[in-house]
Amino acid sequence: MAIKDRFIPKEEFMRLLFTKIDGVDTHELSMWLKSQTNDEWVVVPKTFCDLLIKLIELLKTNHLIVGEKGALKTINSIKKYL
Repeated sequence: MAIKDRFIPKEEFMRLLFTKIDGVDTHELSMWLKSQTNDEWVVVPKTFCDLLIKLIELLKTNHLIVGEKGALKTINSIKKYL
């Protein structure tokens, strides 16, 4: 799994900013980014990422996931949450 950069035209950012008179909150920005990238990119709190890494490390430590395929299977299961 490779992270692919996405290009979003400047005009799209400007359209977002000009349609929101009081600014953009994180939820609106998250939903906008998700829509601009066809659901390939999502915004989640850093705390969620930290907890996810700790969970995977815990599962590996307790031998509940083994190897790269096991880790990817676990990640795909967690990805359904997103």
